[in-house]
Amino acid sequence: VHPYGTATSTDFETWNRAMSVNVGSIYLTAHYGIPEMIRRGGGAIVNVASVQGTACQQNVAAYATTKGAIHTLTRSLALDYARQGIRVNSVSPGSIRTPILERAARGDDPNADIEAAFKRFGEAHPLGRIGEPEEVAELIAFLCSSKASFCTGADYRIDGGLLAGIGVG
Repeated sequence: VHPYGTATSTDFETWNRAMSVNVGSIYLTAHYGIPEMIRRGGGAIVNVASVQGTACQQNVAAYATTKGAIHTLTRSLALDYARQGIRVNSVSPGSIRTPILERAARGDDPNADIEAAFKRFGEAHPLGRIGEPEEVAELIAFLCSSKASFCTGADYRIDGGLLAGIGVG
């Protein structure tokens, strides 16, 4: 979930829902899934974070906090379960053509030109466009594959150069 608001404008219920959905879901999946993965001899987990977990915008306090928490939980899981053959990474997308981005593009205008807004969003990315869900899926598939067998505990940005363009290393 992607609520908008600052620390003072976000009510506690919204804050807790964001934490529960965005971080709690990953915790619960790990809590119940990792024992089975251990029984099966290992595996790979890829958590979906966001560039907002590294360099956020204004007015996204709860969302950005959850995405930063996903980065930390990913590293913690990677360290805790590496010896059991479980690799844990995260991906951090920039602007991707998703329902959440469409809601942001629409804002309060039900008749907004979504494609024009997506074009504007894309201009913030050095590659000059927003990403497609399939591009994120391909990165996740790679991280789950044996070709990524030495990758664990890392965050992989798929952001069209967005964070490089604003000087985040």
